[in-house]
Amino acid sequence: MSNVDTAKAAYTAFNEGDLATMKQTWADNVHWWNSEETKPGGDRTGADQVMALILEMPQHWTGAQVSPTEFIEAGDYVVVRGTQHFENAKGSADAKFAHILKFDGDGKCVDAEMHTDSAKAAKLQA
Repeated sequence: MSNVDTAKAAYTAFNEGDLATMKQTWADNVHWWNSEETKPGGDRTGADQVMALILEMPQHWTGAQVSPTEFIEAGDYVVVRGTQHFENAKGSADAKFAHILKFDGDGKCVDAEMHTDSAKAAKLQA
């Protein structure tokens, strides 16, 4: 399976709520970063800590969906572009994203930088 195939499987698993498949795409020592401006956010290291972040999402969002539109393979990296949708009791918003994923030689994600328009989400959490 290529790194792009692994990334696609992870995004599909997220949207379907398939946490076991999503976790299988990460290395045990994966590093995950997303903006501290929104909850849950910040740096997480290790597959269990990343899973804890994912499991924390329902405390802040009643819905979240990612719609990747492009997967760009660049050696050990895959850049994923698309739009994410999130909602809570205050409303909903869509924001473009660019996620930078780095893979090891075993096809596991070892680093994930999740860049998005965090201002839209922060307004809904204010």
